[in-house]
This record gives sequence, C-alpha cells and structure tokens, in this order.
Amino acid sequence: MRRFVAVFLMVVGLAAPAMAQADEEADETEENDEEQRFQAFAALGDREAAAGRRRAAVAAYRRALSVRPDPLIAGRLGVLLVKLGKPEQAADHLLDAIQLAVKASPAERQRFFDAHEVARNAGAWIEVLLSHTGVRVTLDGKPSNLAGRSSYFTFMRAGEHELRAKLDGYEEAIVTFTVEKRQDKQLPITLKPLPVPDVPAPAVYEPEKDPPKVERAVAVGDTKLPKQEDPWGYEEPRPAEKSEEKRWSIGGGPVVVFGVASWMPAVGLGVGASLRPSEYVSLGLEGRAAWLTSGVGGEPISAMTAGGIVSACGHYRWAFGCAIGHFGVISVSFSGDTFTPRTEHFVKPGVGGRLGARFVLTRSFAVQGAVDLLGLSSGVLVGVGKRVVSETPPLMVASSIVGSWEF
Repeated sequence: MRRFVAVFLMVVGLAAPAMAQADEEADETEENDEEQRFQAFAALGDREAAAGRRRAAVAAYRRALSVRPDPLIAGRLGVLLVKLGKPEQAADHLLDAIQLAVKASPAERQRFFDAHEVARNAGAWIEVLLSHTGVRVTLDGKPSNLAGRSSYFTFMRAGEHELRAKLDGYEEAIVTFTVEKRQDKQLPITLKPLPVPDVPAPAVYEPEKDPPKVERAVAVGDTKLPKQEDPWGYEEPRPAEKSEEKRWSIGGGPVVVFGVASWMPAVGLGVGASLRPSEYVSLGLEGRAAWLTSGVGGEPISAMTAGGIVSACGHYRWAFGCAIGHFGVISVSFSGDTFTPRTEHFVKPGVGGRLGARFVLTRSFAVQGAVDLLGLSSGVLVGVGKRVVSETPPLMVASSIVGSWEF
C-alpha cells in the first residue's frame, strides 16, 4: 500500500508542471491566432485599398478592428469612409489615429489630418449630457451611447436631427436640434420621473352588529431599532444631482510676472477655481505668488509678489477675454550682507484685462494659456541712500499656463 501511494505522488508531481506548461502554450497559441487573423484582415484591407476597391477595403479593415483595436488601421478606415461620403462614421476613427497612431509615417499622418478636416467641414462634435446613467439613446432612429454613460461625444452631419432618450420610470425625452458645420456644442438632456398614480382609498368594512368590546392593550417598546436589527427602517440619503448647466473647475500652473520692483522675470505658481454658469461666461477666483529670479538693479535685493485675482470672463470657442481685479503686495528685502537687513511691503490693488486660449484635452481636463495686463495704484521705487536702484511704473504683466479639472 505504501509503495502504491509513493508511486501515485511521484506521478502527480511530474505531471503537474507539464499540465501548467500546456495551459500556457494554449494561451499563447490563442493569442498568436488572433494576431494572425488581425494581420491577415489588415493586409487584405491594404491590398484592396491599393487596388481602388474602397468598399472591400472598408469591410476588411472593420473585420480587423473587430479582432482588436488599432489606431493606425482605424485611421486608414477613416480616410476611406471620408472618400465614400460617410464623414460622420469617419470622425471617431480619424481622431483616434491622430492622437494614438505613433507608427504612422509623416505622409500618412498628414492624410489623417486632411481627412479629419474634410469630415469637420461636414458637421460638428456634439457632447450629449444625460441626467442619468444607463439611458437608452437613439439619434435619428439609430442606437447611440451603447455603454450607457451619463455623457459622451458623437460626430453629427450638419442639419436637423432628433434625439430620443428612454429610462424605466421616466418620461421619454425627445429633442430636435440643429447641427452647424464646425460648431461644436453641448446638448443637455434631463429626464423627468413619471407621475405617481393616485392610490385608491381603502374600503371600509362596516359590520351589521357592533363588535364585542375588548379591553384595550397597551404595548410599550423601543420603536427606534438600530440599523443592524431593522435594516429596512432607514434609507440612505441620496446625493443631490448636479445641474448639467453649471460646471466648476479647479486648477493651477506656473506663472511669470514682470514689474515686481524690476522688469526682470519673477517666477512662481498660481492656483484657482472658477464657475462656468453658461457656455460663454465664467467667474473665477485665484491666488498667485512669484519671486524675482535676480537681484533688483544688480544689487543683493530680492523681491516677490503675492495676491488674489477675481475675474469675469467671456468665452468664444477656444478664445477668452477677462476683466480682472487684483489685490496683493510687493515685498522688497535687503540682504544683510551688504545693507541693513529689512523688508518693505507695498500694498498694490489694481485692475486690468486678460487674453488667452483654452484647449480641452479630455472630457474633464483642459489646458489654457493667458497673458494679464494690470494697472496698479502706484509704482515701486527702490533706492539705497540717495541713489535710485530701480523704479517701475504702476504696471504689472504676467503670463501663465494652467491645467484645470472640470466637475
């Protein structure tokens, strides 16, 4: 018996590594088969496109993308769809190729750009903002938003379109909208809950005879049971749904300021928050601080500025302009190695303007660059004894690059 057990354990010990290796080889074989299928369809699409058979090439490229995604093949598919007069189907593929197809040659990348511009001239990007997740959406009768997200982008041809949104327990939303060429816009959709039906009044039983009199019984107990004993007696508070019409953002980035007791650059950091109540207007509050990178007038004198800025901005596409108000200080410090050590603080309120450009990189992240021009209440004069080291007019110029997150 012992000999049998020993032989059995030896066989199992030798077979286990072989079985594991066989599973790994099977997985690798399956991956290799998928890659061969992808390469075969991609090569077929290239041959059909070179032969001028565009529809056959489109079918081959689509079968390749059904095996696995690839931005280079997606870009080639988008170019053919534009040539076949289907820019609304090509825009997504071309955008993926422009952003992700690092293996594309410069000439092919230029073809992706050219085809994307042709598609853009035929319509615009629409951002659909839904009040709930899981909403079933159709655009012009065709299913859209198959992932059930609360917001998504889709490219539409110019003209009149109809969107329908359905969700169990809510009224169907039907929205007719117009798409203009190259005029990207947001389309907020708010679903309203169905009205609650009236509950019929309960029937009252009236006995023919008076019921027998029974002594009243009083039960005394703690009706407020803990949640562990009465889990249905409590309802978790639901978070209030955010309005899709107002969007908040926070951000920060480097800033360079000129006019901090000198016209040499002062480098620092700015952070802020803003509220955008509409597509064309935003209100902001930010703080920034910057330190002079060299001495004032070549002397061992340092300077810095710190303050807050309020802004009211108007937006049009990627450009914006703002009216800004500033309240801050300029500090000048004399080094103890050469002078009597001391620090002077100058309060400098002011007003001015801002011009900039904003580029949306993802659904919730954007980068903007801006130039500020501020008129201050007074200039700054730095002197040593009777000698004027530096004199700056009541003017401050700043440039900044800010990354912001929207929510």
